[in-house]
Amino acid sequence: MKRVLMAGFILILSLVGGYEIVSLWRGLYLYQKKPETERLFQAILINPSDPDPYYRLGFFYQWDIKSLDLKESKRFLLKAIERNPLEQRYWIALARVMKRLGEREAFERAIENSVYLFPTGYLGRWSAANLYLEVGSFEKAIGHLSYLLQHYPNQTSQIYDLLFRVIPDSETILEKVVPRDSLSFQRFLGYLYEVGERDGAKRVWQKKAYFNWRPSRMDSLRHIEFLINSGDLGEAFRVWRETLKAEGIEGPSDENLITNPSFEKKELLGGGFDWRVEKVSGAEVSFDNKDFFEGKSCLKIVFNGKENIDFYHVFQYVAWKPDTEYLLKARLKTRDLTTKSGIKIEVLSMDGKFRASSEGLTGNNDWREVLFPFRSPKGSKGGMVRLRRERTEKFDRYISGVVWVDNVSLREKRE
Repeated sequence: MKRVLMAGFILILSLVGGYEIVSLWRGLYLYQKKPETERLFQAILINPSDPDPYYRLGFFYQWDIKSLDLKESKRFLLKAIERNPLEQRYWIALARVMKRLGEREAFERAIENSVYLFPTGYLGRWSAANLYLEVGSFEKAIGHLSYLLQHYPNQTSQIYDLLFRVIPDSETILEKVVPRDSLSFQRFLGYLYEVGERDGAKRVWQKKAYFNWRPSRMDSLRHIEFLINSGDLGEAFRVWRETLKAEGIEGPSDENLITNPSFEKKELLGGGFDWRVEKVSGAEVSFDNKDFFEGKSCLKIVFNGKENIDFYHVFQYVAWKPDTEYLLKARLKTRDLTTKSGIKIEVLSMDGKFRASSEGLTGNNDWREVLFPFRSPKGSKGGMVRLRRERTEKFDRYISGVVWVDNVSLREKRE
């Protein structure tokens, strides 16, 4: 307890000491009613060639509400610059004063001088861009922001946050501000993903060729996943098929919207509209290349009889037309599948409000076709197809046995 009290006492002393140091360095005491400008004037009398007291007084008269005097601020800042014209922050402070005084020519001259002193630095260009935007000079701000985007990638989010407050249009920003190189394009697209700007990301993606950017498989999957998570499965499916074609992989067609319907490959691209298999206690999912309906393999699920599983861990996103009749089919085989809550195949809309399923299979079944028709909801662009076994509260609830799945298809129902 004594150690804790002693540690707390030392911390308080450190904070008080640090506060005093900061107060002296700033030339003011925050617990007094007025800043101690007398000390700054005294410093000027002692060493009139020192520019810092002049700068601090200029800063004080610019921001202190009770003593606000922009002309005095300007006077002191000019004196600081006269003594040291190579200090960038003096010019930035002067530019702010000139802006508030409405002296446009002097304002722009001060900005350009601040950048000229350190043209590769972040502070000068960031300040210049902000000040130009504040006075509505977007075209003059563009050059500085574009430079920062290219040379300070770790500040990308901050820069785009600022831009979207001024111009909430991704295409305009892409066209006028984003540097014309593939890396800058990728960063901008990544920002749009981060802030959830779906429509902007879609439009920007279409411009990738103008920036000489060829997306990798991972880039394409990231875009597809973003669109799926944003609810635009139609556009995601279009990019998915475009990506498969570019890699020479046969994908789903208008006749069958299911990707890899017979589980011939464990995965095509590893995301997007591939089959997704999640781990779950009580069941093991694998690919069987010995016992299948047709082709070379099928999906196999083994339930160990120790769990009352709520199983939904094998699924695939699908893109369908709204308010349209579809027919979902699959071949299922079961062996010694226990409980009255068996395995079935179902569709689920992305918002979870629509659901339809086949009958559930239990016991022993040779390859059996399960199917059911459904009408997609109005306004819905897609959902998921998944294998399903619902948890049951019956006495015999621990499921065991084996399920094989093959030849899954989702087709528009023709009259």
